[in-house]
Amino acid sequence: MRRLPSCTEPELDPTASSAEIDCQVKERLQTALSIYRLDLETLRALRPDIILAQAQCEVCAVSLAEVEHLVAGWVGSKPRVLSLSPQQLADVWRDILTVSDALGVAERGHELVKGLQSRVADVSDQAAPIKRQPSVACVEWLDPLMAAGNWVPETGRTGGGLNLFGESGKTFAVVELGSGAGT
Repeated sequence: MRRLPSCTEPELDPTASSAEIDCQVKERLQTALSIYRLDLETLRALRPDIILAQAQCEVCAVSLAEVEHLVAGWVGSKPRVLSLSPQQLADVWRDILTVSDALGVAERGHELVKGLQSRVADVSDQAAPIKRQPSVACVEWLDPLMAAGNWVPETGRTGGGLNLFGESGKTFAVVELGSGAGT
């Protein structure tokens, strides 16, 4: 496997606790500061044809706006920016096809999606006879507790689970836990 240098790194302390990172993220967002540092020199030296970005979450990765701003200032050949934001599993399959098409390997993308869809169908078929659905908590962050959203809850259901919180097709949700019995 070919190793490429990292072109981004967090502007916050990745060794901090979940709660501390959450505070650092909120502070940076309130002051309109980026959560990530882009290594522009390394990125330009790599001379990418395509940059994959996401517009789903400005906390999870470099924002699409930052990537587009960066590329707009390039002189000469500019890379194509593909933004991916899957909300449902069907969107994940579509994004795989979009990327494989952009890379000129559309057939490989179709084969990959077909294989992944087959595996998901196999899991769903195997889970179908389960009489009592196990409870599933898809967690995205620990403190504050955040339920995973987008396509993640769909994977739990596909496996036969009963999702406790979070909704497919929506972003994460902060979970408020009750303090007494039965809440």
